[in-house]
Amino acid sequence: MKLNAERFAKLSVGYEKEQADLKQSVETLRAIVDAVKTQAVNVQSFLKIVKKYTEPTELTPTILREFVEKVVVHAPDKSSGHRVQRIDVHYTFIGEIDLSPEYSKYEKETTA
Repeated sequence: MKLNAERFAKLSVGYEKEQADLKQSVETLRAIVDAVKTQAVNVQSFLKIVKKYTEPTELTPTILREFVEKVVVHAPDKSSGHRVQRIDVHYTFIGEIDLSPEYSKYEKETTA
């Protein structure tokens, strides 16, 4: 069976669209893979630091500099009648880990 010109044009348009979609998917997936590779390298770098200090007896300035990238201190909030101040600690290579009471409460509820 031979394809007529109209049928060929219709199939060709579908094929071209599919190729464009696949190229976009490849670009998106490559970006995801690169991000995951970077994250894996960061975790490995962080673990190297952790292994150096398996049982520290005190928190020294050297240990603090190696583990902590930055500390962000937010303005105090007195709206509840109590002074509450949020502090974000950004760890080297892995970023911020939320250890706030609200986070801990959420973890207990979701794992129970």
